[in-house]
Amino acid sequence: MSEILIYGAAGYTGRLCAEELVRTGLRPRLGGRNEAVRVTARHLDLKATIFDLSEPREIEQHLRGVSLLLNLSGQFLTTQKPLIEACLASGTHYVDLAGEVEDTSNAFAFDERARRANIMIMPGAGFNVAPSDIAAGLAKQSLPDANELVIALATDGGVSRGTLKGMLSHIEHPGHRRVGGVLVTARPAETNLDFQVAGRKFCAVYDPWLGDLFTAGVSTGIANISTYSVLPRLAVVMMKGRLLWLRDLILNHLLPLFPEGSSARQLRNGRTYVLAVASNGKTQQRVALTGPEAYRFTVLCLREISRMVIAGKWSPGFQTPALYGRELLDGIEGVKWD
Repeated sequence: MSEILIYGAAGYTGRLCAEELVRTGLRPRLGGRNEAVRVTARHLDLKATIFDLSEPREIEQHLRGVSLLLNLSGQFLTTQKPLIEACLASGTHYVDLAGEVEDTSNAFAFDERARRANIMIMPGAGFNVAPSDIAAGLAKQSLPDANELVIALATDGGVSRGTLKGMLSHIEHPGHRRVGGVLVTARPAETNLDFQVAGRKFCAVYDPWLGDLFTAGVSTGIANISTYSVLPRLAVVMMKGRLLWLRDLILNHLLPLFPEGSSARQLRNGRTYVLAVASNGKTQQRVALTGPEAYRFTVLCLREISRMVIAGKWSPGFQTPALYGRELLDGIEGVKWD
């Protein structure tokens, strides 16, 4: 088997991913719930398959002959389970863009079954987990006795409607911090962090939902992990429980007026900034990098992971992007180590 199936190919990120895989010589099959997938498939001269996730046997049938499933259909709490179950039955590797604690931890629940089925399950393959998980792994390698890890992210560029909807829907809800190896409750924007990458200074707020709180715990074993993001001032105000009437107005009425995703100019010129700092209480090890615009970075991570899986570079069970280490990021144009 060597075929790749992109599920959710009619969405913004799905289309970008399909275009990138085709550009680099891969010929994925495109899948989704409705006929919009066929439009993208015709544009790229690819095969399309339409199916929803209500019938397990039907999903398994569509995965016959597929070696790698890229689940790019949002709402991963809904799409993960039926697709992973089908992958276990069909012997198909599974990769998705889940970027929050609950999504990534739910995927981990399939670890033992994936090992028995000899397939890999890897959530968090996009920008908001993959480069920071890898940076965290490199920091841990340089400081093996580290017991604390701080991760910080910043972006220049646009935001898709799907990302905006997901973020606003729970923007004031509590999330997590990893303390003593256990996820404990933490409030959004409860603390600030000033940091610098590539000569730029940033002020971030605590982001209690980032999937790194789970994935970096698995990949590094570090017991205490905090995650920060640089966000617009209005978002920070909402994280603190204020102006939620405006959040509701955007979600209920104004969301269709926002751009579908980053503009072509933003995709070309946007940048991302990643920092991971490991500490043992006496010494710090800092790993930092800059990369392309966030959605562009995401599809390039998916491209590199797809190449590696198809080439036989994978390990069974639940894996995080740190499995591939620096090799993955060094294959991505525009990544620069600070």
